[in-house]
Amino acid sequence: MAVVYRTRHATGHRPDAFVVHCSDPRYQGHFHDFLTGHLGLHSYGLIVAPGGPQLLRAGELLPKFAWAGWRWAKFLMDIARPPRVILIGHDDCRWYTEGPFRHVRGDAKERVIGDLRAVRAEILDRFPGVAVELYFARLDGDNAVIEGV
Repeated sequence: MAVVYRTRHATGHRPDAFVVHCSDPRYQGHFHDFLTGHLGLHSYGLIVAPGGPQLLRAGELLPKFAWAGWRWAKFLMDIARPPRVILIGHDDCRWYTEGPFRHVRGDAKERVIGDLRAVRAEILDRFPGVAVELYFARLDGDNAVIEGV
């Protein structure tokens, strides 16, 4: 059975933003609703990976991951030239607490926020003129609270 989806916008247009967020399934619907509902994005380039923006910060421990992440980011930024970059991290990120970075000292939330800020600085250096927005999410029962950093 084929399903036809009608687009809200013509193809080939400039996306509203480039977004990087975590792949944690607990947050996927919340992130999508936040991006489209609250931020009003109609289209965006998207990289979703464990740890989200941390992919672009993993150079010390996982240099191949960071290399690939920056290649993808450059590709999306070069072909689409979005005016905004949106980076979203979240509380209780298992990439930080159970993944390859679990042995890194410090509070996981502060590490996530520190990585968001470091990635913002790198993006501003690599792609001058783009606006970079940082957000941090946490679950509150079945809801997510997402705040600017």
